[in-house]
Amino acid sequence: AEPNIDLFLNHHAYRVETENGKIVAVEAFDTRTSQRKRFRGRSFADCTGHGTIGYLAGADWEMTPKGRMGMSNMWIWEETDHEVEFPETPWALDLTMKDFPYPRRYHGEWFWESGFDKDPIREAEAIRDWNFRAVYGAFNAMKNRDGRDKHRNARLVWIAFIGGPRESRRLMGDVVLTEQDVVEKKQYPDGCVPSTWSIDLHYPKKQFAKKYPDNPFISMAKFDRRVDRTYGYPIPYRCFYSRNVDNLFMAGRCISVTHEALGTVRVMKTCGMMGEVVGKAASICAKHYCTPREVYTKHWKELESLLQLPGKARRKTVNSPIEMPSVLLPARPEGPMPGLDPETLPGIVVDDRQAEKEGPWTEGQGLKGFVGYGYLYAPPDKGARIRFTTRLPSGRYDVRLAYRPHPNRGTRVPVTVKTASFERKITVDMQKNPPLENGFISLGQIAVTGDETCEVVISTENAAGIVHADAVWFAASR
Repeated sequence: AEPNIDLFLNHHAYRVETENGKIVAVEAFDTRTSQRKRFRGRSFADCTGHGTIGYLAGADWEMTPKGRMGMSNMWIWEETDHEVEFPETPWALDLTMKDFPYPRRYHGEWFWESGFDKDPIREAEAIRDWNFRAVYGAFNAMKNRDGRDKHRNARLVWIAFIGGPRESRRLMGDVVLTEQDVVEKKQYPDGCVPSTWSIDLHYPKKQFAKKYPDNPFISMAKFDRRVDRTYGYPIPYRCFYSRNVDNLFMAGRCISVTHEALGTVRVMKTCGMMGEVVGKAASICAKHYCTPREVYTKHWKELESLLQLPGKARRKTVNSPIEMPSVLLPARPEGPMPGLDPETLPGIVVDDRQAEKEGPWTEGQGLKGFVGYGYLYAPPDKGARIRFTTRLPSGRYDVRLAYRPHPNRGTRVPVTVKTASFERKITVDMQKNPPLENGFISLGQIAVTGDETCEVVISTENAAGIVHADAVWFAASR
């Protein structure tokens, strides 16, 4: 797809050749044929996750000695229309139904995780195999032990045969990002990759660690939610190159951060953006015959200008002019809008981010079809209220409320539409699909004389379920 890229899939790097503090070549073999190749270059990027290239090159690295996050192997099962046999698995972990969380929605999720204090590199296969033994032991309990009566028609469909490790080596750069940097929003002049994930660290879940305390296989996530999830924390560029191997970049979970900061930067979309930054920095290294560090010390403005280009911008070589696409998405500091753009709706739209909130509201994006960047939800009878306010010119308006239905939503959510001379109270059943296009329901029409303030207030009192707040649309009505 890219004319200037040669892609070598299924290759394992096993040796690095260095000279005068720089990488000269990387040797790898094709895992399908065992054919060996030698890759020479001026710049290299370690995106291995384990920091393998940096380690082999003698780069400075760290790995948390105790309390590391583990490796997950997820799995899926299904209900069939007939009885399915499952063989006894004496080699699997000896489990009963109380020894593991029930795999709801037919899915053994991310928390089927082990290897917390095992060596994530030298013992990677042993950790994966332990996960397999846990999965087969759990399914054996479902099929042949105390879960048999309820799972006669159950069938094991899939197990991830490649484990998903979360933490191992971290290569040290000129900046080592810390938890305090992120939560206190320390300003770095080269901040460039927004990390919007909470600081998410995994630990063994004590409830399921009793039978195998030396190697638990179920985890829990501990979140520090002080990360700015709207605009993110900009990870410094200086976390993306080695401080002692002059021509080595890194991207992914092996970048220059502490164990705690890894909890926010390690997720896939964030790592993908690291690759974009490193790729553009590497183009500057090729253009100016410079090192990754010199991109920061001598050519930062050039990299900064490249990072401000849209993702579809291209050039044939590092010396060619930039070619811009004919159609561009609108640029926003929050990034691309995942939901319905309120500017596409005729009239006036007040999104939940513009509303005045009281009480325990939580941001969400899980129920698709929302307006803007997400929605808010709150439990019933906890004092939460949200007020959508705007000034309306003279005219007649159909007031519409956006929400996403769900079985746990409130069936009698109180909503009040109010102006200086008018007030209407409505009850909304948020388990039902909203009847209008784009997920709206009409709260009725109002007539406005002169420039007048109108507000829509959603309360959680006696809502009989979780209350959903997304957007209010004042659509001009004839």
